[in-house]
Amino acid sequence: MKVRGLFVTLAATLMLTGCSAGDFEIKNPFEQPSLTESYVSQFRDVPIPAPMESLTKESYVTVGHDGGRIGLESFSGRVEVTSLANIMMQNMAKSGWQLRGSSTGMRCIQLYQKEPHYAVIFYNDGMINSSMDVWVVNNVSVDIMTLIPEAPVPGVSGIPAAPTPSAIGTPSSYADPASSQVTSLPY
Repeated sequence: MKVRGLFVTLAATLMLTGCSAGDFEIKNPFEQPSLTESYVSQFRDVPIPAPMESLTKESYVTVGHDGGRIGLESFSGRVEVTSLANIMMQNMAKSGWQLRGSSTGMRCIQLYQKEPHYAVIFYNDGMINSSMDVWVVNNVSVDIMTLIPEAPVPGVSGIPAAPTPSAIGTPSSYADPASSQVTSLPY
């Protein structure tokens, strides 16, 4: 009987000590996590909010010709998309990126420039988690656009108005950027 009383007293003491520690805080699953903390992942000058976790299986990052990293890095986290897009605008501005354009709606997109790179960030709001895809690419040369032949306009300068293969989307020639030669393709 004494052992049983000693055991009950010891158990009650342990339970009361555990209860008084105050570790019974229940967290709200719908509470927005703090976005003020950030970390640097694959791209050294793109700060990522702490609640967003890198998805390595959906990412592809490589080294560009200038030694900087380029590619795609995907993230997921329990963050509301509008808040995430706003904090990314602030973080990117602090890192020297200039916002060149953005679009918000069901999906959000932001375009940034920081010589010699562009960054495009896509946001998607899911049922439980939001996703964010960060693309960083090298500058696109405007000179490449001069190598693409213009499609003829039907009904102008003697070209028949009937749809030609080039007018309906089938290419009629190929411009080789290396040699600047234009090769006609058979239909």
